[in-house]
Formats: sequence, structure tokens, C-alpha cells
Amino acid sequence: MELKRVRPEAVGVDPKGVLDFIDSVERRGAEMHSMMLLRHGKVCAEGWWKPYNPDSPGMMYSFTKSLTSTAIGFARQEGKLSLEDKLCEIFPDKMPKAPSENLLACTVRDLLTMSCGHDVEPPMIDPDDPDWIASFLARPFKYKPGTTFLYNSAGSNLLCAVLKRRTGEDLMAYLKPRLFEPLGMRDIECAKLPDGTEIGGAGSRICTEDMARFIQFVANRGAWEGRQLLSEEWFDLASSNQIDTVSEVYNNPNTDWRRGYGFQFWRCAPDHVFRADGMFGQYGIVFEEKDAVLVIQSAAVEPQAQLEAAWEHILPALRDEETLPESPWAYALEQRLRGAEMIPMLSDRNYGSEKKYGGVVFRPESSLPGLGDFIGGIWIVPPMGGSMRSLTLAFGREKAVLSCEEDRGTYSLDIGMNSHFALSTLHGRTYGAVGRWRSANRLEIEVRPAEALGGARWIWNLSEDGLVIESESTLSHSPEVKRFRFSAGAPGGEKTK
Repeated sequence: MELKRVRPEAVGVDPKGVLDFIDSVERRGAEMHSMMLLRHGKVCAEGWWKPYNPDSPGMMYSFTKSLTSTAIGFARQEGKLSLEDKLCEIFPDKMPKAPSENLLACTVRDLLTMSCGHDVEPPMIDPDDPDWIASFLARPFKYKPGTTFLYNSAGSNLLCAVLKRRTGEDLMAYLKPRLFEPLGMRDIECAKLPDGTEIGGAGSRICTEDMARFIQFVANRGAWEGRQLLSEEWFDLASSNQIDTVSEVYNNPNTDWRRGYGFQFWRCAPDHVFRADGMFGQYGIVFEEKDAVLVIQSAAVEPQAQLEAAWEHILPALRDEETLPESPWAYALEQRLRGAEMIPMLSDRNYGSEKKYGGVVFRPESSLPGLGDFIGGIWIVPPMGGSMRSLTLAFGREKAVLSCEEDRGTYSLDIGMNSHFALSTLHGRTYGAVGRWRSANRLEIEVRPAEALGGARWIWNLSEDGLVIESESTLSHSPEVKRFRFSAGAPGGEKTK
């Protein structure tokens, strides 16, 4: 089913409120990658900030937990498990020799509400642990299950292991015929733990529209196109306040993390609002009384800012009137979203330097990965492979082309030299890059993988003898700078036109 697109006023949404929301988010320093607003199941505003785009799935982090919860709901509906099933019954082979009373009492419900009884959050991923399930169960269960909230991504991973034990299927395979196919969602990828268990606490990658389809399904309380796929009663449980989120072991100062927790969904500060929530601002927000859904992909060090902007601007924009008069603000909103782009650096050309260094072959002085992995990004996907042999730059009128010779072939990346991101496809993934000269011998390049939370910011320190690339993340809380040295070879290669 195609999601229907309408003007905001046609579903009672004030377009100026949506514009004000975007302005407010950007003023607060959050980096928007995409958004989609639905009212009465219809899309009334949508946009992607170039190089982010409709077809590139973003890393969902803990938004994944809400998919995991939904899978447990389906398994319960099919009689494969119950909320009161105990971990000791599901994993008898993984239990410690002398389990505590609290561990023996812990249930699937307690995993869903993050109240299994730990006083210290277990590591979500430990690649050196050959049996993470046994290690999870061997940790002290200090509190009586169901009484004390502690954020617990490893517990969400354990729900995937519960699902596998009771259904014989992994999370994504189980959801495909029950959720993804009926909703028209694409095949969703999810990273795995070393033992093959899918990372139900943080590992999925989803396109923006598929986020919207899933959250609209949640807002519909399990209904889609006239079919009740998952019982309404499940969503009464999953979206309601099941446990207080302020405890002696968890005390998040942000308002929207203090309003209670359901089954892998958070309650929000405004009444009758709840959300799926991923790190750095991957949100699926349900406005229950307004019949509206807002989904966001972003990179925000302080994600509370986006939520507050939504309460200040989106919520009052959802009017009680069925329709509103046509507004010129709707055109302004459409144009704003159609031309949305990450704020690029202002390109500054130095044609003398471009002539001097264009075509020079730079060879790494130590082993480096291929171009895709060298760019990196904050994501959990398998490495692309390949080893770098050389880098070469060629400069044209509006862009430069970075060519990377690898042991498996030559690959290229376009770099916008006109104050806009140039787009490239590398190993099936979209990248945006923009560059400028900072001085005669220093070239700055920002590269954004459209499937990653952040990208790479490079400073190329060029000389006749070689090249030193200083590389750091675009995320401000990642201060590490890495340096890579290259020797200079003979000029060669054609300039772009």
C-alpha cells in the first residue's frame, strides 16, 4: 500500500507549526537527517537533508527495541510464549549453579519493562564472551523483578534469544511475514551478536518511510488496511506506563525519560503521547489523541531538544478542525523540505593548488582499508573489505573526484566544490561529500555515508613529498583525531571536465 500524500491543511495541520519545529530543532543544535509527519494515516510533511535520502536506511539504535517488543507480542498472540514465562524455564541450560530467588522469579514481562532486577546494566555487546546469555543470567539480580527500572539493552537482546527458543526463528525472519510484508516494509537488516542472535536492543537499519509505516501500525493499535494483525490489547499494554522510570539505579535528568516505560516504548512529557526511541534522536512518536505520528532520523548529542521542539510546535499544529484553509506556509514548508540539505561548508577554490596536486598519486605508508571502510561512520554493518593501494584527486568545474585504487579495483568519490554535497554510490551505498581549500596546502573534505549517523571530516596536509590525512568524526563527542601518511608518486590521471 502506498502512503497517501496530502497538504497539511487537508488533515488539520498548521504548516507554519511544522516549519517552526524545523527551525527550533536547528537552533537547538540538533542535526536533522529526515522526518515524516502523518495525520489520520496520511503523509502531510516529509523531507530528507541531503545526502540523507528516502532509499538509504538509517541506523536505528534503540528504536529497534520497539520492533523486538512487537515480535514478542506476535509470539504471545500465537501461543508460543506468555508474559509470565520465567527465564529459568526458557534457559534451563544457561542458569548458574545456585540461582537466586530473584533470578528464578524473573519473567519475559520483566525483560520487556527493563525491571529484571540488575543494579548495573550488563554490556549490550561483548565480542569476547562466548556465552553472553549465561553471563547475563549469572549477574546479580539484586532487586525483586518488576520493581526497579534500569535501562537494559542486553535484556532486549535476550528477548530475541527468548523468541528464537520459543519459535525457532530470528527476530527479522519472524517479523517478515507478520509485520514487514503486510505493512509493505522492505526487508529490514539487523546486526548480530557473535553467536548469531540478532541485536534486538539496537541493531536494525530502517528507511524513514518504513519507520513511519511501523509507527502508524502501532498508532493503529495493531490494525492495517482493515486487518487486525496484532491484538489491540497488546498495544494497551506495550504503550502504557508499566513501570516508574525514576529509580535508585536510574535517574535520567531529561523530562521525557522520567515519564514511565511500557514494553520497550517510552511515555512522553505531554499526556497521551508515547514513543519508540533510538540513541541520538531516532524517534517514532505517537500523538494518541491527535491521530498523528512523527518519525525522525537525526544526530543529536542532546536529544531532549528535539522532543521539546515537537511539544512546542508540532503538538499545537495538530488542530482539532478536520481541515484548515489553504495557507501560503504550506508552500514554504514544501520548498524548505524539498531543498533540505545538511549545512555544508562554504567551498573555497585554489586553482593553483588544484593544478599542483591534481593527478598526484598518494600511496599509504601502512596498511589501510578500502575507501568505504576508510570513510567509516557510526554504524553497525559488516565491513566492505578491500585494501587501499593509492589515492588520487582530480579537479573539475564544480567537483573533485577522489579515486581510490584497491586490491579489488578502482573506486571513486565525488566531492562538491561548490558549497553543496556531491553524491556518489560506493558498493551500493550513497555518500555525500563537500570540500574547500583552507590554505594552499590544506584541503578540507567532509564525507557523509547516508546510512550512518555521522561521517568523516578530513584535513589533507599536502606537500611535494607526500600527504598526511587528519581524520575525525563529524560528531562533536568523538574527539579522537587519526593521522594517516602517504608518499607522493608521479602525476597521472585525467582531470574531470
